[in-house]
Amino acid sequence: MEWSEDLRLALKVPELSPHPMYKQIVAGVLVKYVNFGKGWRHRLFVLHNGVLRYYKVFGESRVNVHALFEQLRKQGELTLIGAETGVVENKWKSRNNALTGISSPGSHETIAPQAEMHLQVSRLQESSTDYRKFYIHNGTKTMRLRAETKEDRWAWTTALKQAKDLLVKQHQRYHNFMTAESDKRRLLLEYLHKLENDKRQLETAMVVESRIHNKRNVSRRSLADTQDGLEQSEIGESEQSDTDVDEDESMERTDSASTDEDDVVFYDAMELARSGSLGSIGRAESLDEAPSQNGTVEPAKPPAETCGKEDVPEWLAEELPAPVRRDRLPPPAQQEKSVSLWSIIKECVGKDLTRICLPVYFNEPLSALQRIAEEMEYSELLDTAATFPPGSEERMLYVVAFAVSGYSSTAGRTSKPFNPLLGETYEIVHPEKGLRAIVEKVVHHPTVLAAYGEGRGWKFAGDAEVKSKFWGRSIELTPVGLLTLTFQDGDEYTWNKVVSSINNLIIGKIYVDHGGIMRIHSSASGLVCKLKFREQGVLRMREAHEVRGHLELPTGEKLEKPLVFGKWDEAMYAEMPDNTQRLLWQKSEPPPDPTRYNLTKWAIQLNEITPGLEKKLAPTDCRLRPDQHHLELGQYDQANAEKLRLETKQRAARKAAERGDPIKPRWFTRVEGAEPGRQQAYVYHGGYFEAREAGHWPGVRDIFGLDPPASPTSPHAH
Repeated sequence: MEWSEDLRLALKVPELSPHPMYKQIVAGVLVKYVNFGKGWRHRLFVLHNGVLRYYKVFGESRVNVHALFEQLRKQGELTLIGAETGVVENKWKSRNNALTGISSPGSHETIAPQAEMHLQVSRLQESSTDYRKFYIHNGTKTMRLRAETKEDRWAWTTALKQAKDLLVKQHQRYHNFMTAESDKRRLLLEYLHKLENDKRQLETAMVVESRIHNKRNVSRRSLADTQDGLEQSEIGESEQSDTDVDEDESMERTDSASTDEDDVVFYDAMELARSGSLGSIGRAESLDEAPSQNGTVEPAKPPAETCGKEDVPEWLAEELPAPVRRDRLPPPAQQEKSVSLWSIIKECVGKDLTRICLPVYFNEPLSALQRIAEEMEYSELLDTAATFPPGSEERMLYVVAFAVSGYSSTAGRTSKPFNPLLGETYEIVHPEKGLRAIVEKVVHHPTVLAAYGEGRGWKFAGDAEVKSKFWGRSIELTPVGLLTLTFQDGDEYTWNKVVSSINNLIIGKIYVDHGGIMRIHSSASGLVCKLKFREQGVLRMREAHEVRGHLELPTGEKLEKPLVFGKWDEAMYAEMPDNTQRLLWQKSEPPPDPTRYNLTKWAIQLNEITPGLEKKLAPTDCRLRPDQHHLELGQYDQANAEKLRLETKQRAARKAAERGDPIKPRWFTRVEGAEPGRQQAYVYHGGYFEAREAGHWPGVRDIFGLDPPASPTSPHAH
């Protein structure tokens, strides 16, 4: 395909050689007004490249005029204004000759100019009362100057005006250059988009042609089956069965031969996913079917088909029937106030964000503990993974999909979650998913959260020290910890989380991004999956949120297939060794009313207290936290007051603990000598769900300070 003429012209970079006037240098002695005490004093002025500099010509800090002029003559054409300028130069020339070429302490090599003024931001004005005076204003100060004669003032003002005009013209040249570069980039992008559209159309045509070809094969096979059935109608059942087997083998040989004879078409699966053709093909087929033609997607099997009755946990029966859950937050009781984030945290650049006390206007009605529970939204992927053999590639693929799916809820989530109090917990018991989990804040500074959960045939554990930094325009969140997934057959998977960031806090649209390498390791086979999260960039906007990965053997050998690819806020696919593309995971539809917090359907349910749940919750559960509950109801004044009260209460409890016994985690135990990021630092020692069933919570501290009975607006009354 030939490039267009506009593209050829745009690729020609305009020349930006310096203007000839830039080589001209003007120098001369002028009288400058210093101040009321010193009055007017002689100074040597030099105009070069649009900058006016001046030096002292008398006193201890005087400049070596002759040496300075020699240097200026090497840089360009030097023009001297005023008779006194030549006299001063000759004096310094004679002095240098007398010193046999040795520069004096006041030489130009060691003395910087007294000051300088840029003409691009300055304004020139001539005096109307004194024909020798003129002024230069730069917006902050005024330089008052006086020439020797009227002719010298004219020469200086003319040189200054020409230099200023030249700056404007040169600025325009650079502006034209940047405009040309922008046009070139735009044309290149348009050309690339055109190429991509042509490629997409070609791929679509290939897919259509492939499907037509497959339909013809199916029709011929059906016709052959019909004819064979008629021929075999008079044959006995046993003989007919044997014939069918032989015929199936014959058909397989025929299909393989046809494949060898036909041209096999290969194309980039990632491009199909981007264009939407890959996803549309996958959705067009029935979920009960798994098309195996090249270029199609095999959707993930529903959990009901993959999990048998033997995988149902014993506790699940006691939680049924499942409660009816909400799909939206309560309407706010107050109108939200507009507060500038920058006005509050501009003095906190580089500090740990967890140590910055922000009003609730910047929070969402969820705790960081609940953010951990959010990552269990697609736990059915683990149910599916449990049905595959230990250490298999198929199991690894669904574990990978689960690890990536945990980031899907962060898209558009720019509000800060509540920082939990020390000892604060969150439980999730979800009979619909066959899932239950407990999360606890085990360390206050630095913030460390520990979690444990279990589902159909698997258990999940993890701890993370979240290191947060505020860098002016962005917030960086670095989780240090290890996540562990263990199946009933003993196969264990471990992985790390990547770095997250919230960008454009001051100017522009705020967005959340994730970047880095995630490594997922299987203990049964030693198989490793390396996933790369691509960060959003100016030149990589189309690659934003993209995730790509491959599998590696324990020896470090990279497998060509399967490959995993997709976007952490959309879907994940796998390109299998037989060249089929399998849909591993797809993000759920958004709720009808996500509010400004952009919560998912799953997140909206996390802070809800369903009927009967209040009696089962631990007193430390964040659903009972007053400030978080008031924020959910839109009661911002009460939320701020409660937030201040709880922070004061926590500081007092921490000081009391420093004087006595330290506060220890209630449901997790510290593993001595554990290396963060390499092994579990906190492990669940059990007892939470047993205490929940008994309704008795020994050793649990009163961290919220709630006063029963509950009022209609208390966090007990949902």
